[in-house]
Amino acid sequence: MRKQLMILFMCILLVGVVTPALTTLGTFEAGKDIKLIQLCADCTYTNITSVGYPNSTSAISNIEMTKSGTEFYYILDSDYTNPVGTYTINGVGDIGGTDTIWAYTFEVTPNGQVLTSGQAFINIGLLSILIIFLIGCVAFFLHGNNLLVKVGTLGFGYLLLIAITFISWNMASDFLLSAPFVASMLRILFFVLMAGLFPLLLGSFGWYFFMLFRIKEIQSLMDKGMDMDEAEKRVKGRKYK
Repeated sequence: MRKQLMILFMCILLVGVVTPALTTLGTFEAGKDIKLIQLCADCTYTNITSVGYPNSTSAISNIEMTKSGTEFYYILDSDYTNPVGTYTINGVGDIGGTDTIWAYTFEVTPNGQVLTSGQAFINIGLLSILIIFLIGCVAFFLHGNNLLVKVGTLGFGYLLLIAITFISWNMASDFLLSAPFVASMLRILFFVLMAGLFPLLLGSFGWYFFMLFRIKEIQSLMDKGMDMDEAEKRVKGRKYK
């Protein structure tokens, strides 16, 4: 019994020596070079047998790692780090003079960060608040009476729409990893809205001054004794007495 316990103890120690402790390399940004490493104090070589994409296809295979002291490394080119998700690294090294396989994973995200539940809650809360404000702006623009305030509301609502699109784009990049086209569409929409911001401002001021001129004409007809409905019809139709 004692002999069996000693054998079991030696096996546990042996596994602890030959099994690499590294199980995950961390999180990295998509489209960037990634330094793949493996530590081994007594290895003469360590090779990468395969780098697996998140969809289980192989990116590269049979790569010799460069030795630097007790560290072996290989720079994975940015051409192979574009799909987001979990990558699998498989390799083999002569740990303790015996060929031993090893494996670990690393994560690739759009910005190189892992979205926590707290950050997700903040983003969802902020997005909800912005949507509520946007609905309020639309309602005020449709039913408000003050012309200057309506123009200001239009511009503010447009800025809210840009902010909502930006947050939605980032959330889609973090959450919808299986549907990257959603983030791409929101990204395009964001830049389209940004490009239209200056023309919108010019158009809003032009519309404001045009409406001021029309109101002045209506007021002039009303001063001559015409009721407001008739004055509005005449101004809109460009018919004057």
